[in-house]
Amino acid sequence: MSRILIVDDSPVEIKIIKRLLGDEHEILEATSGQGAIELINETMPDLILLDIIMPGMDGLSICKMLKSQSATHDIPVIFITSVSASRDVVKGFEAGGQDYIIKPFHSSELRARIKVHLELKKSKETLLEYAKELKAKNQELNGLLAKLEATAMTDFLTGLVNRRHMTQQIKTKATGLHINQDKITFILADIDDFKRVNDNYGHDCGDLVLKDVADMMKSVVRGEDVIARWGGEEFLLMLPGIDLEGGKSIAERIRQGIETADFRYQEKILSITMTLGVAELDQNLGIDASIKKADEALYKGKHKSKNCVVSNPCAV
Repeated sequence: MSRILIVDDSPVEIKIIKRLLGDEHEILEATSGQGAIELINETMPDLILLDIIMPGMDGLSICKMLKSQSATHDIPVIFITSVSASRDVVKGFEAGGQDYIIKPFHSSELRARIKVHLELKKSKETLLEYAKELKAKNQELNGLLAKLEATAMTDFLTGLVNRRHMTQQIKTKATGLHINQDKITFILADIDDFKRVNDNYGHDCGDLVLKDVADMMKSVVRGEDVIARWGGEEFLLMLPGIDLEGGKSIAERIRQGIETADFRYQEKILSITMTLGVAELDQNLGIDASIKKADEALYKGKHKSKNCVVSNPCAV
């Protein structure tokens, strides 16, 4: 049942309107502007039938006040007046009223106008609720898309960027090199004899070693450096602003850190080593060929002794 407030300084007029509306609505009543404001703030009616001409605070002032407040702005106001001059009707609309009806009026007309504005109010509330739900769904969807995008760019085991995302980052970094006259060095690192770890201790142990190695490398490099799981037990590091000599130094720090660390799995302590190949990005060769140079250096290290750092073409 809708709640309707009748505001009129004449109790007789209020009684007439109540009789015309019958028992279709819950009726509230106020005979003064101040009383109406207090009652509106307490009850939040669904619609207000408001007399324009009243002593003290008239209907226009009441309506302006209601429309200036967010809590009462959307309550529809139908002015009840004996004034039919067009200028007074315009003033009512300018004050924020939705409609007006002139005394004396027919009950069917009054009911029809009330019905229309209650339905409009309900439709607006439904649309606002739908918009709120749609906004929440969009936020939820955007969150899911962000997670999906992050998942698509991340290696689930180590938390490092994956090969696909690393390739994109390298291309982005390499684009501005000519302008900034900067350098990029690649380190391709591979865990020595990793198959033996899996064969002897199981894949759970191998996964733990991969995660620990990734964490150790992250602790050595700078925030702007990027580490990717390049494949299997192989990792690629991109070092922006670092030349070949700087890359060899960082690679050696990684190698020493891995060699001296104790990798624990259950009650066992494992010794792990890495071989690392280092090459600087050559703009003339391009990205793929420059990474291949790091791969060739890694290959030399594997055949040389493992647990070493090799640059292309000189070994450390």
